[in-house]
Amino acid sequence: MVRIEIAGAVQLTGVVAQTGQIHSGIHHHALPQDLPLPRQLPRIPSLFTGRQDTAGTLSAARPDGATLAVIRAPRGGQDGSGPCWRADVATEGEAQLHADLGSPAGPVAPEVVLQQWLRALGLDRTPSSLRELTGLWRSVTARRAVVILLDNAADADPVRPLSPAGVTSMTVVTSHRLLWDLATDGAVLLPLGPLTPQAAIELLAHFAGEGRMSAYPEATALLAEGCAHLPLPLILAAARLKSRPALSLSAVADSQIHPDREDPARMAITTGLTQSYGSLEANAQYLYRSLGLLPVDLVDPDMVATVCRLEWGEADWLLEVLADEQLLEPDKSAPDQPVRYRVGSAVREHMRARAAQHDSADDREDVVRRLCEWMLALATQAQQRLTPAQDTLRRRLPPPTDTLAVFDDDPGAMAWLEAHEHDLVGVLQAAVAARMDEVAWQLVDAFWPWFLHRHPYALWVKAHEIGLAAARRAGNAAAVRQMLLSGAIGLTSAGRLTDAIGWYTQALDAARADGDVRDEGQALLGLGACHHNSGRPQEARPLLSQAITLWEACGYPRGVALATIVLGEITLAEDPGRAVDLFARARTMLLAAEDPYDATRALVLQGHAHVLAGDASGGVRELESALAALTDAGSRGRALEYLGQAHSGRGETAAARECYQQAADLYGSIRPADAERVRALAGAL
Repeated sequence: MVRIEIAGAVQLTGVVAQTGQIHSGIHHHALPQDLPLPRQLPRIPSLFTGRQDTAGTLSAARPDGATLAVIRAPRGGQDGSGPCWRADVATEGEAQLHADLGSPAGPVAPEVVLQQWLRALGLDRTPSSLRELTGLWRSVTARRAVVILLDNAADADPVRPLSPAGVTSMTVVTSHRLLWDLATDGAVLLPLGPLTPQAAIELLAHFAGEGRMSAYPEATALLAEGCAHLPLPLILAAARLKSRPALSLSAVADSQIHPDREDPARMAITTGLTQSYGSLEANAQYLYRSLGLLPVDLVDPDMVATVCRLEWGEADWLLEVLADEQLLEPDKSAPDQPVRYRVGSAVREHMRARAAQHDSADDREDVVRRLCEWMLALATQAQQRLTPAQDTLRRRLPPPTDTLAVFDDDPGAMAWLEAHEHDLVGVLQAAVAARMDEVAWQLVDAFWPWFLHRHPYALWVKAHEIGLAAARRAGNAAAVRQMLLSGAIGLTSAGRLTDAIGWYTQALDAARADGDVRDEGQALLGLGACHHNSGRPQEARPLLSQAITLWEACGYPRGVALATIVLGEITLAEDPGRAVDLFARARTMLLAAEDPYDATRALVLQGHAHVLAGDASGGVRELESALAALTDAGSRGRALEYLGQAHSGRGETAAARECYQQAADLYGSIRPADAERVRALAGAL
């Protein structure tokens, strides 16, 4: 089976077809969502002590006009200070957004964060470049107050494009550095050191019990000192004391006193983690060690059950055990979904050290291998449900297990892809390091529905670069062509036409060398579309004609129709009447191929061509008919823009302005430049 896709709007810019036998039509329906107001800030710790001055400064900063604050936390001393300001700074009715800029796979790019935040605010499709994303983000937040928490910022560079535009918004940044250069942006700088001895003792007493601490004041003070007065080791030590009532407080205090003059905070954290690890059962210890090897942001019972070869119920219970020991942080989950857990950076380092100490290199590699195979199996399920025509190459999947989820509906499949979007590059890199090149390119191919529907251009291109290199190392010629062609679609959609032409040219050469006529036609179509979008119609025409000739010879009418549509677009400016005939022919072929969606997009262009050819009434009827059947923002926006032009040409100013305004609203979330252009058309009426 095969996937056929027209990238871009109804004008079909960047048209590409991935070919094969078609058994049924492909339908794309946007899924309407009624998004709640974002409330992404992490939960407030149960005790917030010793930071009252910081909280007070933050509380006063926003009313005083500050819009940015930087909290410098002690390195290795996870403090929980970030979320605690929301009660004083955040107000009801404001969007609350959060991002952790220190992902296990490496620093998280501002583009990724902005796309996630814009989706949370209801913008389903976003532009690709940081410049456009920043402009859209500033437009969205210009008159809307939001509160933002940015955790683990390494430097100032990613903070600036993430700052909202409105003067009533507030951004709080946590970092192990003070980020002095943000002072030029008006940031309030709040360096945090260790807790005071009294605050550290209060923290121990809260978690381990007031009576136990007050009965042994000297041992309590020694324990607080041994933990360097840092919140994380204090909480871990207290949790162990609470879970072991018979354990001597003096013994725990004595075990904490292992001074390391170079990095006492790291030693304190390591000591607390080692004690907590030692109190775990064998299976929990194995799970703890394994989690540190996984290059993912969040873990859940489904993943852990497969990776650690556990029953689902045991995996779920062991994750709760680690969370109870303060070794994992529960993350917000959707209703009726299993809780997901986040691993802190200091804890992850300790996990990896324990794994290197206790597990062989082969055992550690097997853990990563099982993660990669699990990701591939689930992504393949999602892809086969959402875009089955893309499943053109045989996948070498691991044997099914009882722990693998089954998607009951399309939203569930898309939700899984979204949940693991930020894990993809890290898992791909892990697969490559484990010499799993076949798994790597297949995983890229399986994420096609996410690329197609959400357009995360930076991820799209990066993943395909990794997948292409893996396919080449594997010596899989068909996979190389697949990576080149689907990667070129992403480059085209992102407006990187020169790079897309390079990838299509490589695909064309490979298809001809391998004698694959269908991939040759697809590469020709992609090249023709790129040249058309670049304003070179004379170079585009022969390429499109070659694709049509190849596909007519091998009996692929749908590909012929898609290439004919691009030829119709080229013809529009010089001969609208001829363009009408081309669009009508393409629409007939698409209906015969049971592709009503692309047939409707062809009808939009046919209606527009009729208007340009002088048949305004007929064109308006066709545009209105197509508009009633379209659901995605890009196609509806283009149809409305053409309808606005038709009404304007007939002197129907009010109707034209309404169409332009609706089109601009739809364009706003996917192509801001087009939104501004159409608003200008409305303003000129």
